[in-house]
Amino acid sequence: MNSIHFSLIKVAGYRGRNFTLKTNPRGQNTVFIMDGNTGKTTIIELLRWCFGHREREANGTFKHMWANPAHLLDDTKEGHQTCEVTIQFSALDDQKHEHFFQLERVAEGQHDDTRPPLNENISSVKDTLEIDHGISVLTGDAVFDYVSQEFRFNECAEYFCFDGEKAREVMQLASDSKNINTLLALVNRRTTHPKLEEYKQRLNGLGERVLEEAKARITDRALELNMSKLNGILGDIRLAENQLNSFDNEVDVCRLALSRLEDERQQTQNQITTTKVNELVERNKYEVEKKIVAERLSRERDSIYENSEDWISASTADEINQIKMQVKEKGKLPEPYRRDLIETCLACRKCEICGRPLDKTSEERIKKLELQVAPHSVQVFLSSNLLISPSSLNAESKYNSIMKLVAQSDLLDVKIKGIKLSEKDTELIAKRESLDKQISALNAQIATLERDIGDRKMWITDLKGKAKELQEKSEALKENKIILDKIDESIKIIEDAEEKIKNKATEIISSVISEGVSSILGTKFSARFTQAEGLMLGEDGFYGTEKGGYSGRLVLSYCFAEAMTVVGPIIVDTPAGNIGTPRENLASHLVANHNQVVLLCLPTELTNFANIISQKEPITINNMKM
Repeated sequence: MNSIHFSLIKVAGYRGRNFTLKTNPRGQNTVFIMDGNTGKTTIIELLRWCFGHREREANGTFKHMWANPAHLLDDTKEGHQTCEVTIQFSALDDQKHEHFFQLERVAEGQHDDTRPPLNENISSVKDTLEIDHGISVLTGDAVFDYVSQEFRFNECAEYFCFDGEKAREVMQLASDSKNINTLLALVNRRTTHPKLEEYKQRLNGLGERVLEEAKARITDRALELNMSKLNGILGDIRLAENQLNSFDNEVDVCRLALSRLEDERQQTQNQITTTKVNELVERNKYEVEKKIVAERLSRERDSIYENSEDWISASTADEINQIKMQVKEKGKLPEPYRRDLIETCLACRKCEICGRPLDKTSEERIKKLELQVAPHSVQVFLSSNLLISPSSLNAESKYNSIMKLVAQSDLLDVKIKGIKLSEKDTELIAKRESLDKQISALNAQIATLERDIGDRKMWITDLKGKAKELQEKSEALKENKIILDKIDESIKIIEDAEEKIKNKATEIISSVISEGVSSILGTKFSARFTQAEGLMLGEDGFYGTEKGGYSGRLVLSYCFAEAMTVVGPIIVDTPAGNIGTPRENLASHLVANHNQVVLLCLPTELTNFANIISQKEPITINNMKM
């Protein structure tokens, strides 16, 4: 399927709001005028949610700007609610016949203050895809599988549904060398060939069928166990590889979110710094002092537990030894040598003291005695005296030290609260503290995921080694060894081909980005994307992260998004706001390079931009509260 055209996007019940976007007919672009807070970003994010997540994983995966996850329902309304997203589009098959599709996602639930942070309980998410006006209807995960295979929406929804937040995200990735790996990971995912992945899965499936057939012919129990173990290991390898891919994707998502948060945190800090008020400087000084005091207090308290043996004074030793003696004296048969006697009697079935054979009653009695014999380690502990050297803990000094730090912390709290700040300064500080917590949580999450990735890689290597060893040892596989070797060889060829395709695709992406930049900014500008440097903007042949200024790098972001998409249409939120002079060129470029442009723009973006996108009258959208 190709030549996709979106005809309708309808949202009902999203946070209590409704809006419908009906585009112009096929072959025409559409401009929607949407003022602030009327749903521009919401439409982009809902489209990404519908195209990027299958039904069973959709609950809790919707995100909106910096909120991840974000809530869907109206937080002012009680009782049952629904949020419905309807997307109508058409596409042409190889014979140029047009087919019509309606994808609908319905989330049901209710507002619930007892379920932070979203304060809502989504009871279900249901997907439906109607094909050619009801000739065929798909539901559940089959919807995602179909649109992903036919249209590859899942691979590029982040880019053909494009907004300012995504543009800034790409700019941050491109301007910081620390983010090169994240940027490369995005490109590598885009250049992964789905057919080659499908062939690899089929070859792995063939290998498993060969093993199953070999196992069915086995009559030897030991060989059968080996084959079962091999099948189990191969299953574990598939599981570990799936988990590895999942963790890699999660790390990419977390790093992108972290990049956004750090950028916002820096902007907030700059706002705080530029206020230059004495009160704020003094407050910052006290906050730093309080942090130092808190760290010292934590160390003091930790030291008490780290040296907990010092809590026991030497005078306590006599009491402990008395307790040990009572336990030893009142215990049954505590001496360890009697265990040997009991074990010998039971083994020989006669009494080692008098020589008489043991009858059943005597044997049972001796077994009960055996249960009452204390282990040797317990005997050693009970027989030894506990010696405790005089305590090195000066409890009074430790207490006074801690209380002094507590008093300092309390005094600093009083000083901080005593400083009167403006409402704006207070909001900035609260925002910075909130961002610090989010950044800390994301860093911890990334560290955990990276440990998990390392563990899975080691596990996969170990499992593959064990699988190979079992295959070589199994006599039943000798006649199938040629087939299995050919399967491994074919998989290796596919993996090599994938790597070559990725390298070539990266070159093509770099060329496409550069051509786009030149057409918008002028011929003296270019761009390049490399494994070593990431995404760079060039001016007169010189490349750098600061070239082109803000508007130039914003154009670079748009061109990167274009190169990453495999879908003809582009749905753009507020594209011209910060572009400046090149806005006319950007509009012409979008029209020339996409079979459909859907523009969600502010009223201020009409001049020298919207009229180039579409000659039709712009459509004004007002969201309606339910």
